Amino acid sequence: IAGVVERVGSNVKGSVSVGDRVFGCSLFGSYSTRVLVPALHLRKIPLDYAFIQAAAIPAVSLTSLYALFLAGHYPNKSQFTNKAILIHSAAGGVGSMLVQMSKILGLSPIVGVVGRTNKVEAAKALGCNVVIDKSRDDVWKEAKAAAPNGYATIMDSSGVATLTESY
Repeated sequence: IAGVVERVGSNVKGSVSVGDRVFGCSLFGSYSTRVLVPALHLRKIPLDYAFIQAAAIPAVSLTSLYALFLAGHYPNKSQFTNKAILIHSAAGGVGSMLVQMSKILGLSPIVGVVGRTNKVEAAKALGCNVVIDKSRDDVWKEAKAAAPNGYATIMDSSGVATLTESY
C-alpha cells in the first residue's frame, strides 16, 4: 500500500504523522481507498518516489525475503556450507532484491542472469559477483564456471524456459 496518513492513533508516538506520505503492508484492503494499518507496518516514502513505486517495494522485498526463508538462508545463517546462489532475472524487481539480500546474508558467489546486455551493469551494481547475459552467453556453461561445486539455491522466475536446467 501507499498513501497519505489521514489520522494517527493516540498511542502512536513519532513514527508517522498526519500528512506523511507512507508505504507499507496490510493484511487486507490494499485495493481500498482507505485502510487502517498499524504504524509499525508503515515507512515514509522517499521524496523522489511516486506512490506506485513505493507500493512496489514491500511486494518485491517481502517476496524475496520469503523465498530466501524457504531456501533456508533466513532468518538465521544459511544452513548450507555451499553459499552459491544463481538468480534469474537479476535486474528485475524481485531479482534485484534477491541480489541485495543475498549479499547481506553472505551468500557467494551471487550469479545473476539477465536477458539483455544493457542490464549487465545494473546487476553488477546491485551486487552480483558474476553476471550472465543470456542474450549472448551460454547460460549453463557460464553458470557452471561461476560455481563449479554447484548452487545451494537457484531462484528461477523464468519458469518453463529454464526450470529443467535449473534443477
